[in-house]
Amino acid sequence: MSRAAKGSGGAHPYVGLLKDRGVRTLWAGQALSDAGGEMYRLGAIWLAVGMAGADAAWLPIAQSGAMLAFALGAGAVVDGLSSRKVMIWADLIRAAVSAAVVAAAFTVGLSLPLLIAAGVLLAGVQAVFDPALQAVIPRLMPDPHRLRALNGLFDVTGRLAVIAGSALGAAIAALAAPIHLLTANSASFLASAGSIALAGHRFDGDTPAQARPATVLQRLSRGWRAARATPGARTILATAAVSYATRSLGIALGLPLLLVQGGVAGGLGTLALVMAATAVGDGLTNLITVTWRVRDGWRFLFAGYVLRGMGLAGIGAGALFAPPGFAPLAMAAAGFVLGVGGSMAFLQMMPFFQTRMDVADATAVFRLRYAILAAATMAGALLAPAVFRLWTPAPVIITCGAVLALAGLCGARRSPAA
Repeated sequence: MSRAAKGSGGAHPYVGLLKDRGVRTLWAGQALSDAGGEMYRLGAIWLAVGMAGADAAWLPIAQSGAMLAFALGAGAVVDGLSSRKVMIWADLIRAAVSAAVVAAAFTVGLSLPLLIAAGVLLAGVQAVFDPALQAVIPRLMPDPHRLRALNGLFDVTGRLAVIAGSALGAAIAALAAPIHLLTANSASFLASAGSIALAGHRFDGDTPAQARPATVLQRLSRGWRAARATPGARTILATAAVSYATRSLGIALGLPLLLVQGGVAGGLGTLALVMAATAVGDGLTNLITVTWRVRDGWRFLFAGYVLRGMGLAGIGAGALFAPPGFAPLAMAAAGFVLGVGGSMAFLQMMPFFQTRMDVADATAVFRLRYAILAAATMAGALLAPAVFRLWTPAPVIITCGAVLALAGLCGARRSPAA
């Protein structure tokens, strides 16, 4: 097991980070963008369901497909370009797409194909923007300990922004037509572009010309080649794929199905309780562990995946074995462990790549990670109908957790040479 030592006394690392003007500017822009993204998700699915009912499911399916395609193919276009300019243009494109949907609502009218087309563009461009941002963060904060804290700051802000975006979305919907959730989303992307422009000099940096792959095929395969050249990277990406697939099958699909079928009392309230406990475990772990100086980052990372698997298995076990009156609480406790493990793995995974690769290679690897996320999520969704016809949800959730915990244990044993 990894050992961690508390950092030096004084204020929490996030307080110190936010005293940096560049960090504060970027943080504010990304917080607004994350909140706007949540308002878009609420507004788009609400509009789609209102127009097409169950056929609205094509919207998230198309978005996952777009993430996969853009993450795999974007390197042919953006490799070798300024990361700062790529992010600014990505934000401006997303602002224009959201504004175009709003304009269409007041002119030609909305349709499900229009919402799907906009969702595809927004999800695809996000698969370009996020890896570029993750790769250049070390230019804001090169010190490894503070870099880990900066990753944590953006992660916890994104999670809080989801809550804020939901609350703001509900307030906007109470006062105006739901389409204006997309208006707010468009404005949030402009705020993000402005924050990147203001902090732009901190993102500037040149990649040596000889390091840039010249052909389209080389640019497309850059992420895979960079992962192969970095000891330990493929193990992390493979374990992440297992995590994404088991989350899709066990949590995104299995848990709601378990509750809908009446396997545990409480229905939607129990689902909300488990998800809230997961968020609390994730957030508290984030706030606490960023103050630590982790001595064995590799084992700390994979301990996170083991805990995540144990928490997932515990949710299924709570539903299957706990007394009916205590099952929701047992599942919530397991959800807390799931959140703890997820935060541990994420906070250690990001600096692993950021500190071992140049910006261009790290960006390509983060795009590859996005592609793995989309592919694993779609694989879990495609497997679900056959799996849940053969087995009830609780044993499937337990199995998903056991597979992930085993993957974490195997990964911990494959530590790269120092």
